[in-house]
Amino acid sequence: MNFAEFRSRAMRQHYPDYMGMFFSRLSIRVSYLFSFTSITPNELTTLSLVVALVGAVLIQDSNYWNRLSGIVFWFVAYVLDFCDGDIARYKNIKSEFGDWFDAVTDRVKDTGLFSAVTILVARESLSEVVVVIGMLALGGTIVHSYATTYGFKVIAASKSPADKFGNIGYPLVTFFLIIDMPVIFLLAMAILTLTTIALGIYTTLTHQSNEQVKDEGSRIPGSGFVGGTHLKQAT
Repeated sequence: MNFAEFRSRAMRQHYPDYMGMFFSRLSIRVSYLFSFTSITPNELTTLSLVVALVGAVLIQDSNYWNRLSGIVFWFVAYVLDFCDGDIARYKNIKSEFGDWFDAVTDRVKDTGLFSAVTILVARESLSEVVVVIGMLALGGTIVHSYATTYGFKVIAASKSPADKFGNIGYPLVTFFLIIDMPVIFLLAMAILTLTTIALGIYTTLTHQSNEQVKDEGSRIPGSGFVGGTHLKQAT
């Protein structure tokens, strides 16, 4: 099978954010190489997790160049995270366990990244405030991820400017580690995720309030309206 045929079968058709579009175009080329092997999507998910955790260990290192090496590992891990989906679509391998395993490993990787940056900053500043900021950044990221995935769809619908960029944490951590300002990364992620969650909660409450008003209005006796549609009164 040539690359064009593989891409038509394996590549996801639409990504709503720039990060997804960019990395899917990288991953599909790597996935094409994997298609000639017997590797499974779950094995790729595991490989992505291992590479990411190695990157996390390097990121928390006090040596600047080791931290940049950690970013490279994270870049590779993120590409591999797209490859498992490509191979699953190509080989038509989809399972409930695979979806669960992918979601869990993503949260483990998030925990590793934020923990590594928090340890790095805390070691240099010796401040408890940094630990609190790191916990808020990690907690906000995990809560937002699960809220948009499992049931709390209004948070997903309440778009912030950052949502168009997808998982903005990775480009942010890359930028702030390169300029050697990791604490700003933690602060930015805490603000972005918690603000988005707050916006989602506000949007949800407003939506529910508006729906309740519509329901009450449709039940007013003699109004001649049911569900917003005018009905001719019987004579």
